[in-house]
Amino acid sequence: MTRIALIVVPGATLSSVMITLDMINIASRYPEAEACRLDLFSVAGGEVQLSAAVRLTTQILPASLDDYAAVIVPGFFAMSVASLYEQLQTTWQPVIKRLRDVSPDTLVAASCYGTFVLAESGLLDAANATTTWWLQADFAQRYPQVRLDADQALADGGRCLTAGAMTAHTDLTLHLLRRLFGAGLARKVGGIMLVDGARSSQRPFMAVQKSFDDVLVQQAVDWLSERCSDSITPQHLADALHVSYRTLHRRFHAATGMPPLAFLQALRVEQAKELLEGTRLSLEQIVEKIGYSDASAFRRLFVRQAGLSPAQYRQHFRRPVAA
Repeated sequence: MTRIALIVVPGATLSSVMITLDMINIASRYPEAEACRLDLFSVAGGEVQLSAAVRLTTQILPASLDDYAAVIVPGFFAMSVASLYEQLQTTWQPVIKRLRDVSPDTLVAASCYGTFVLAESGLLDAANATTTWWLQADFAQRYPQVRLDADQALADGGRCLTAGAMTAHTDLTLHLLRRLFGAGLARKVGGIMLVDGARSSQRPFMAVQKSFDDVLVQQAVDWLSERCSDSITPQHLADALHVSYRTLHRRFHAATGMPPLAFLQALRVEQAKELLEGTRLSLEQIVEKIGYSDASAFRRLFVRQAGLSPAQYRQHFRRPVAA
């Protein structure tokens, strides 16, 4: 028998839990995985409330997970980074302890905030991994020993599999089934679920953060956002905020991870995404509208930041547009 453990806590994301249950249930209908069994665990056992409408009956977390071919940690909700770290130090500690002791032969998989649980256990040290894109800077700072590539929707680090935000758990579960039972079984399950595991990057979905605790940085972001299409120099920005550019650059880079003009470029890419999704404007018209003069240079910038060409992005994300 191939046993898989799914570990949940109150507030685990419904999508990641339910997609695991559905996909493994479908897999077990095929000869390759008919001996597959999924056990649902929580720290205390009994009923676990995932939302106001959904409760699951679970078994108490065993002292050892060595009997399992795979252990899955789903995503879960946290109101802030501080709240996430607090959950790691409290709610998830019994799970982290089990993961530290798990057999090297056991596959361990996690998505979204669950990737922090794996990193906290040390299992991701020196391994390739991904995480939810909006917390990549926090992840990298807390776990510098992990080879993080948050552009990736799915990362196979050998014994540990990680996936990015929310629905990337679908790709994670499909890949777990591929590792356990082979590509043929994964294709069958993917066919039933209408998923192919081909999503390779989170970059097309990434958005620019525009809210910061540093008051000076927030003022700079607001100023740049209002003048996104204008011709702006670093000194223009510093003069407008009545600070030296050296001070502005230092604080801006510390908060955003990039200098102000790179942030301005990211804002222009965001604006271009909106226009590609919701208008019929040509790329040349969009480039002019957002304050760029060279369509070819902007196309290269767009590909670098979005992971798709403008034409590919429009094809994937365009909304119905009135004639």
